[in-house]
Amino acid sequence: VPDIDYVITTKELIRMIRESGIQFDEIDPEAPDMPFSISSGAGVIFGVTGGVTEAALRRLVQEKSTQSLRDIKFSGIRGMEGVKEAVLELNGRTLRIGVVSGLGNADNLIEKIKSGEEYFDFVEVMACPYGCIAGAGQPFCHKVDKKERMAGMYRSDKAAPIKRSEENPVIYNLYHGGLLEGREHELLHVHYKGAQPQE
Repeated sequence: VPDIDYVITTKELIRMIRESGIQFDEIDPEAPDMPFSISSGAGVIFGVTGGVTEAALRRLVQEKSTQSLRDIKFSGIRGMEGVKEAVLELNGRTLRIGVVSGLGNADNLIEKIKSGEEYFDFVEVMACPYGCIAGAGQPFCHKVDKKERMAGMYRSDKAAPIKRSEENPVIYNLYHGGLLEGREHELLHVHYKGAQPQE
């Protein structure tokens, strides 16, 4: 049984919506079905370069204050650059973080790590330049439009009442007393033949 049955691109989805005659500005607002009714800002920013790192740092930082969110935001992991480096104090430890987007940038950084020229405690790699906002199957756009897409994701994050994934009550209930309790590895983790499971 394959993990994925079908894949469509964003452009294909847009075409399907248009062919169906759906006009979003004419649809009455309606709450999404559970468990998708509540989301976190951390989930929203996954699509921009540096977003996965920022979401992970939000989860890991012990002090869950507005100031800690600002410290992460201004650490240097946000932006359109293909390679970003940041040094951040996290729970009494200094972390070196690398964020790359674009496979050429990733290859260069990997070579520097292998040679010992660079060292990082954490590295985020996105294959597409600027992250998923400019990924394969997305409507073609210029760099200015990509900046707008990135800005839109950060606006959605700013407006989200929940900033950290672990604070989402729907997800919390799935993990603690719900569908996933005690079965997280079985239901959510992929194991490949010949690979040893990691603890």
